[in-house]
Amino acid sequence: MVSAATTPPPIAWYGGSFAYYDEDSTPPPSDADLDAAAGQARDERTANFTLDQFGPEPGGDGKVGVVLGRFLPVHDGHRYLIEFALAHVAELHIFVRVGDDDPIPFDVRRAWLLELFPGTAVTPVEGEREQWPERILAEVRPDYLFSGEPDGPGTAARLGAECIPVNRHLLLVSGTGIRKSPWDYERFLPPPVRAWYAARVCLIGAESTGKTTLAEGLARHYDTVWVPERLRELGPDITPATIALAARGQSAAEDLMARRAHRLVFTDTDLLAVRLWSMRLFGAAPPWLQTPEPAHLYLLCAPDRQFSGDIRRNTPAERLAFHEAIEAELVRLGRPYVTLEGDDDQRLTRAVAAVDDLRRQLWG
Repeated sequence: MVSAATTPPPIAWYGGSFAYYDEDSTPPPSDADLDAAAGQARDERTANFTLDQFGPEPGGDGKVGVVLGRFLPVHDGHRYLIEFALAHVAELHIFVRVGDDDPIPFDVRRAWLLELFPGTAVTPVEGEREQWPERILAEVRPDYLFSGEPDGPGTAARLGAECIPVNRHLLLVSGTGIRKSPWDYERFLPPPVRAWYAARVCLIGAESTGKTTLAEGLARHYDTVWVPERLRELGPDITPATIALAARGQSAAEDLMARRAHRLVFTDTDLLAVRLWSMRLFGAAPPWLQTPEPAHLYLLCAPDRQFSGDIRRNTPAERLAFHEAIEAELVRLGRPYVTLEGDDDQRLTRAVAAVDDLRRQLWG
């Protein structure tokens, strides 16, 4: 039998420990031989053992960890890596590899990471791969590098850190796959990343043109969410202060519901419409409403149906003028839009066709 100290590949597990022997030995070791070898191995392990060799509890010893990645985008695989790292250290630094051709700006990725992992430090790393350790060491001297990459041990050695391997195969997702077809990996997208990829479709138009009915119907059709008109929720009496509240509430509701969207989020009105309402009522709008974020598609509801709205908000005679003002602004800004006319069914059919075209443009 080969001595336990020579440790060829383990062949047998016996007596609570591995016992090692030559696979080709004749005769094969008996149970007594294996038991003796296992006992010898235990004696060698415990001869110089002291309890303090275990070290302090992970995370309670002031250790500093580092995670390195592109995060294009942040997904649940990254979340597992970072949460695993946070279970081991008191301080975690996340370094984001950035390049000129990154499809998602660093500031966006940084905001995602800080929202998901408050208390971490998020820093960009530029340059070639060989330069990354130097850039990292300029910021922090880590004890650990957490990595699921093959080059993790080499990078850790250059940092003077210990590499803690993390199993990257537990969650079968990749940034490359998400960038190619994000909604095939929907369950791996954190809420802020889901909002980034959600396409926004705005139902816009004058009063009593079926925007709310269409927004609800489209959300049902595409199994997703919709956002009601905030100005209507604030009541019929509109003041300059109401405009500001409506704009803030509309923007917040859109962003919050986009985090819960399935591919699409439909909005009954958006900040562009709020600005035009303000211009119509007061001849001016808040400066911060001059350049609202555009929707991916506007569905302009024509005023070709009987008026049934609140007479104090928009008289029937003013609907056409307001519709024309909206259309002129969409054209001026170069926003993509489709005009919807006819009864509810006709509008819904036209809207679905337009949204399906948008889906093909965005995701194939």
